[in-house]
Amino acid sequence: MQNWIYLNGTLVLGNEANISPYDHGFLYGNGLFETMRAYNGKVFCRDEHLKRLERGGRILGWPEWFDAESLSSAIDQTLEKNGIQDASVRLTVSRGAGASQPDPSTCQHMTIVIFVSAIQPLGDEVYEQGWHLVTARIQRNLTSPLCNIKGANYLDNILAKSEARQKGGNEALMLNTQGGVAEGTMCNVFFVAGGRLITPNRTSGLLPGITRAAVLQLARQAGMIVEERQVYPNELLDISEMFITSSLLEIMPITMLDQVIVGNGRPGKITCLLQKEYKRMVKSCCS
Repeated sequence: MQNWIYLNGTLVLGNEANISPYDHGFLYGNGLFETMRAYNGKVFCRDEHLKRLERGGRILGWPEWFDAESLSSAIDQTLEKNGIQDASVRLTVSRGAGASQPDPSTCQHMTIVIFVSAIQPLGDEVYEQGWHLVTARIQRNLTSPLCNIKGANYLDNILAKSEARQKGGNEALMLNTQGGVAEGTMCNVFFVAGGRLITPNRTSGLLPGITRAAVLQLARQAGMIVEERQVYPNELLDISEMFITSSLLEIMPITMLDQVIVGNGRPGKITCLLQKEYKRMVKSCCS
């Protein structure tokens, strides 16, 4: 069954959607995207996702193009047309078609694409067992502004995740060029040590995730000691819990890192508490 896709103001069937071969998103990766989660037909943290998208456009020096109301309406139209209540919502914006050379000034109009897919739940047993992370060789470049945007060029992430999977992992842990912990390829990372919740700070080469921000808010509301700071691999020898966050995964426990069992090999107390609080937040916002 073909899904309906939003393409530059029009809803078309997926097999009828056409994008120019001269689009600079295709040619050079000059694009941004957001992956959102819809519950009961409502997008969780929609405004936060759109604000991050707008901020990314400013970092890339895009001309004035952003219209939150129009994009929000387009997301709703796409969800409604496809009739999917619990969905992954992918919004992609590229610099648009231009000359075949990497000169964005030749691009006249942005390309905007939205498609939605039904969520395929991983199942409770996956969250009870947790995932295995593998530290990747590819590092986040702290001198690059690309660390701070959700850009269309995802090759570093793809290569890092491929390396992790070849070594039996579910996801990669990426360090930065100073040897500190940054993030996963599609997620942010949290650790628990001595009863404190620890996560790399924004100068560590990570993309500040929407779910990350929600978890930090929930942790502080629960009275937890929260540390956003530089984190180094040697510290991970003493952690009792670890988890990753993303819009689609929500909060996924990590029970093994580089063949070393984390804690007792089961999701920890703080991880489970935050999972419950996050689900409560989602229900409050999207019921």
